[in-house]
Amino acid sequence: MTVTAVAAQGDGLADLADGRRLFIPFAAPGDEVEVLIGPSRGDGFEARIETFVARGPRAEPFCAHFETCGGCSVQHLSEANYHAWKRGILVQALARRGLHPEVGEIEALPRDGRRRVTFQAMGTVKGAILGFAQRRGHHLIDLDACPLVRPELNALLAPLRAVLAGLLESGERARIALARVEGPEGPAIDMVVERDREPDLAAREALADFARDQGLARLSWRDADGHCEPVAHLSPVAATFGPAPVDLPPGGFMQPTTAGEEILRRAVLAGAEGAERIVELYAGAGTFTMALAKGRHVHAVDADDALTRALAGSAGRAGLGGRISAETRDLAARPLLASELKEADTAVLDPPRAGAKAQVAEIIGAANIRRVVMVSCNPQTFARDLSLLTDGGFELAGPVTPVDQFPWSHHLECVAVLTRA
Repeated sequence: MTVTAVAAQGDGLADLADGRRLFIPFAAPGDEVEVLIGPSRGDGFEARIETFVARGPRAEPFCAHFETCGGCSVQHLSEANYHAWKRGILVQALARRGLHPEVGEIEALPRDGRRRVTFQAMGTVKGAILGFAQRRGHHLIDLDACPLVRPELNALLAPLRAVLAGLLESGERARIALARVEGPEGPAIDMVVERDREPDLAAREALADFARDQGLARLSWRDADGHCEPVAHLSPVAATFGPAPVDLPPGGFMQPTTAGEEILRRAVLAGAEGAERIVELYAGAGTFTMALAKGRHVHAVDADDALTRALAGSAGRAGLGGRISAETRDLAARPLLASELKEADTAVLDPPRAGAKAQVAEIIGAANIRRVVMVSCNPQTFARDLSLLTDGGFELAGPVTPVDQFPWSHHLECVAVLTRA
């Protein structure tokens, strides 16, 4: 078979004579391969490379765990093929909804820029395994480091593995969320440990010692119900999103990279230029809010009460309480109604992967909203929501911007601005 393209999930594509397709993991455009055809998948079959007859343009994978770790799917692609594939994910998602706007070139970011990451851990009779789930499986790949993650976080893996060996029984699993937060006093590392079994005194002491020894700012425990309890809080954990730092709650949402956050913030500010009153939906702790509030009023809404309280507190301390209001509300279950949006002229949305279908319908019904700035981490729901907005009278104003915050995977951040007369 000759590989002609790359599918949305990163597998190479080849066409059978009857029009059906083969999905071939780790194949690149231009590869000529002998394959073993496997089970059906979509409109074709899964296939496995048996032999390379000839190789197309390819790159040497930079991670020893590529092909076994489930984190990256396309490290084998050449730079040109990679960028074309990543941009094509967005172009195709939009085209399936009948949208054919100009799509900008991929905004590439530094390879080792991930400042927020969640590792999985499991106890064994020989100690603890710490890393990511294997590709299409549940076993864990034990990692010394991930080349996409910031060095300060990778440096914690070895000592963390040692302390987890004493906390996890054989077969018991845990999740470890790490974040490097850039605040006014410099970077701080925040860590959240999640395990179903409640920690005893010895476990708490071991974690507190780990936090002190490794220079963490804060280490918290999250139980099975999602409640977070600080085990050690040694210094402030404050994120600088604009004119005022925000004291983040344990595990509080941040964009995965500093560079990506800045690109998104610039795009959002440019899209909101000229707005007077903004409703910011899915605002988190204020990634865009503080900058948007310069010279205008912003009503920020998010489902996470800890994040909205952090945002409101920061706005008050910075003297922005008159320009920023915050509300806790689950916008998927209870979107802001058109009647509740009547004070705003611009809506800024940054929804989770499921998108904002119900909220978009209310925005369309709010005739006073003339502009929408949409940020998304899922091209499929992004395209759906843009389609709803254009059907509702909005028009895309300028190119759609793809931002590669999740390199060598099929995940992609997108930004679009829409207006209506």
